[in-house]
Amino acid sequence: MKSIAIFLLFVGVVLIIQGYYSNIAACPKPKTNIKYIPRSSYEDQLSVDNSSLTSMYKGMFDNITTVY
Repeated sequence: MKSIAIFLLFVGVVLIIQGYYSNIAACPKPKTNIKYIPRSSYEDQLSVDNSSLTSMYKGMFDNITTVY
Protein backbone atom coordinates (compact mmCIF):
# COMPACT_ATOMS: atom_id res chain seq x y z
CA MET A 1 0.00 0.00 0.00
CA LYS A 2 2.88 2.37 0.75
CA SER A 3 4.42 1.69 -2.63
CA ILE A 4 1.23 2.79 -4.42
CA ALA A 5 1.10 6.04 -2.42
CA ILE A 6 4.76 6.78 -3.12
CA PHE A 7 4.26 6.01 -6.84
CA LEU A 8 1.26 8.38 -7.04
CA LEU A 9 3.24 11.07 -5.22
CA PHE A 10 6.11 10.67 -7.68
CA VAL A 11 3.76 10.83 -10.70
CA GLY A 12 2.06 13.93 -9.27
CA VAL A 13 5.38 15.72 -8.76
CA VAL A 14 6.47 14.88 -12.31
CA LEU A 15 3.19 16.20 -13.75
CA ILE A 16 3.42 19.43 -11.76
CA ILE A 17 6.99 20.03 -12.96
CA GLN A 18 6.01 19.27 -16.56
CA GLY A 19 3.06 21.71 -16.36
CA TYR A 20 5.27 24.43 -14.90
CA TYR A 21 7.85 24.15 -17.67
CA SER A 22 5.26 23.98 -20.45
CA ASN A 23 3.63 27.14 -19.02
CA ILE A 24 6.96 28.97 -19.05
CA ALA A 25 7.52 28.09 -22.71
CA ALA A 26 4.00 29.26 -23.72
CA CYS A 27 4.08 32.69 -22.02
CA PRO A 28 6.07 35.41 -23.79
CA LYS A 29 8.31 37.66 -21.73
CA PRO A 30 6.80 41.08 -21.01
CA LYS A 31 8.15 43.92 -23.09
CA THR A 32 9.76 46.79 -21.19
CA ASN A 33 8.44 50.21 -22.16
CA ILE A 34 10.75 53.11 -21.44
CA LYS A 35 9.19 56.56 -21.45
CA TYR A 36 11.31 59.67 -21.46
CA ILE A 37 10.35 62.85 -19.64
CA PRO A 38 11.43 66.04 -21.40
CA ARG A 39 14.18 67.81 -19.52
CA SER A 40 12.20 71.05 -19.16
CA SER A 41 9.31 69.30 -17.39
CA TYR A 42 11.70 67.55 -15.04
CA GLU A 43 13.46 70.79 -14.19
CA ASP A 44 10.12 72.51 -13.61
CA GLN A 45 9.18 69.88 -11.03
CA LEU A 46 12.50 70.21 -9.22
CA SER A 47 12.60 74.00 -9.22
CA VAL A 48 9.22 74.57 -7.51
CA ASP A 49 9.54 76.96 -4.57
CA ASN A 50 8.11 76.03 -1.19
CA SER A 51 6.14 79.27 -1.13
CA SER A 52 4.30 78.37 -4.33
CA LEU A 53 3.51 74.92 -2.95
CA THR A 54 2.18 76.48 0.24
CA SER A 55 -0.11 78.81 -1.70
CA MET A 56 -1.24 75.99 -3.98
CA TYR A 57 -2.28 73.62 -1.17
CA LYS A 58 -3.33 76.24 1.39
CA GLY A 59 -7.04 75.77 0.72
CA MET A 60 -6.88 72.06 1.46
CA PHE A 61 -5.77 72.59 5.05
CA ASP A 62 -7.40 75.90 5.98
CA ASN A 63 -11.00 74.87 5.27
CA ILE A 64 -11.12 71.62 7.24
CA THR A 65 -14.65 70.62 8.16
CA THR A 66 -15.60 67.63 10.24
CA VAL A 67 -18.52 65.50 9.10
CA TYR A 68 -20.13 63.22 11.66
